[in-house]
Formats: sequence, C-alpha cells, structure tokens
Amino acid sequence: MRAVTVGGPPGSGTSTLCRLLKEELNIEYVYAGEVFRKRAEEFGLTLAGFGDLCEKDPIHDRRLDDEMLELARKGNILLEGRMIGPLCKRSAIPSFRIFIDADPHVRAGRLMERDGGSIEEVVTNMLEREESEAFRYRNIYGIDPREPVHYDLVIDSTDLTPEQESEMVMDMLKGEVSK
Repeated sequence: MRAVTVGGPPGSGTSTLCRLLKEELNIEYVYAGEVFRKRAEEFGLTLAGFGDLCEKDPIHDRRLDDEMLELARKGNILLEGRMIGPLCKRSAIPSFRIFIDADPHVRAGRLMERDGGSIEEVVTNMLEREESEAFRYRNIYGIDPREPVHYDLVIDSTDLTPEQESEMVMDMLKGEVSK
C-alpha cells in the first residue's frame, strides 16, 4: 500500500481522523506535529517560539519534512502533517493525499475544547500559527498546502462526524485498490 497523508489547519480534525484510519488500515502512524512539539521542547521553546525560530532558520522545517518524505517513500504508512501531502505530490511519491478543513469558528471551538483558554486567545493563537506556517511554507517550498490541487480527497469536516470522514476515506481507498 502506498503512503496515506492527512493534512489540514489546526482544529480541522486531522488527528481524530488519523486515529480512526490507523485502526482501520492497521498501519504505522506518524504525526509531524508531535515531532515538531518534541523539537520545540528540546530547544526549551513554546510551540509559537519554535515556529518563530523556524521562520528565521528553515533548516528545522526541512529536516522534519525530509524525515516525513523518507517514511512516505517506504509506503504502507499513515502520515499526518500540513506539508506531507503537497511534498509527496511534488516528489512523485506514490501516496493518497487527504486534506481536512472546517469552518474557522468550528475549528476554534474544537481547539478551545481540547486545549482550554478563552475563545479570543484560541482564535488569536490559531490565526498566528496559520500565518507563521503559511509564511514558512511559501518561503521554503513556494507551496500553499491549503490549495485543493495538492490532494486526492478534500473533506469539509464542519458538519461530519469523524466516523463519516473515515468512511469516506476508506471508500476512496477501496476504490483505489480495485483499480
């Protein structure tokens, strides 16, 4: 099986979908965000602080992306990260690329539920993070990972349950295998 990639903005439901797909597909799962958070801790920085460092020195993003691409080349893996789908496409790595999005208010509510804080803080942090990432990805790769052209399947999770999303993905993957 080729690599399956899942990307989307904060709060869109990518991690929830990946947990379901990991069980359905019974394959290894790697979350780039977790690796990024661990690296921030290693530098003694917050997530936002490490994002600022990455804006100044793209080597950190490139290293993580290169590691994710190497995993994708091996196939039979589920990879979650904002850049992995577009980078697999650009590198012609056999992959099934999924993008999850949702209404920004819904995403903010999900993040608030998960991380706590006031809605104002959550929205501010969410938008700052998205801007930082968009800036970095444009500067490093000339790619906006939010553009649908990079993906095989785009899902708006605003009004869907994670189970409905998983069913959509599994149906698409079954169709791919039967071709």
